[in-house]
Amino acid sequence: MVEFRNPYHIEPPGALRQILSHPINESEAIELAVFQEHRYAFFYWNKWMRKNEGGNPPCLVSLDWHQDLCYPEDLEKEWLNELDLTSDADVSVFSWAKLAGNNDGHILCTAYLNLIGNIYVHCRQAPFPDAWKDEELMDKYGNKHIIKKFQTYEALQDALLASSETSVFFDIDLDFFSVKNGLSDGSFEFTYLQEEQIRTMLDKDNPLISWVFKRLKGFTIATEPEHCGGLLKSNKFLDLISDIYFKPDLFAPKCNWKWKPRY
Repeated sequence: MVEFRNPYHIEPPGALRQILSHPINESEAIELAVFQEHRYAFFYWNKWMRKNEGGNPPCLVSLDWHQDLCYPEDLEKEWLNELDLTSDADVSVFSWAKLAGNNDGHILCTAYLNLIGNIYVHCRQAPFPDAWKDEELMDKYGNKHIIKKFQTYEALQDALLASSETSVFFDIDLDFFSVKNGLSDGSFEFTYLQEEQIRTMLDKDNPLISWVFKRLKGFTIATEPEHCGGLLKSNKFLDLISDIYFKPDLFAPKCNWKWKPRY
């Protein structure tokens, strides 16, 4: 067993966390977490759900090149059932060492523990044609989670604006901004969305983003540099998100949303 110097302040390796005012609600604060390995989102969704004091889990809205929707197998369910969700040390180590290393199982493992509600993923890849169809997952407590996948931003927006969801974890994998992803198709060639497309998509006044921000309970960003075509490409997209939303930059002193006061 690993003995931690400070077991009450443990986070996944290399992760960064920023406390921000809520983008809309004056009386709330949220956290934003940035990490390389997408599976580390599991740690933060659990952490933020613990603060929810027994309320219904937020839905997940994820932008990702991949679907990342592999179901937990029986052995993984055994591990999840035994995991002490009150221990940041245990959950951090679990996120690093026991969740799938290819980062494709963290979403449904989180749903299995009822730490997120329904799941909405706008992605560019499906492993087979039927993978675009809606699915359901029954969690360990018998709750049903709807899993929806969208090929277009407009379809995601239409679904969310018509939904009854009241709270959201917003999740971006930076490889979403690649169009042709050469690591995934074996060509090792990449093409990308244009900067103006990304700025329009993420603008706070865009109906989808406005809807998300009104309900936001936490914001996760996976940098996944190898899936972005390299570290500098990944950093470029992270810098762009920072420029769209924050002043000063993310993790700079007194960072906050551009449209909110800085203290």
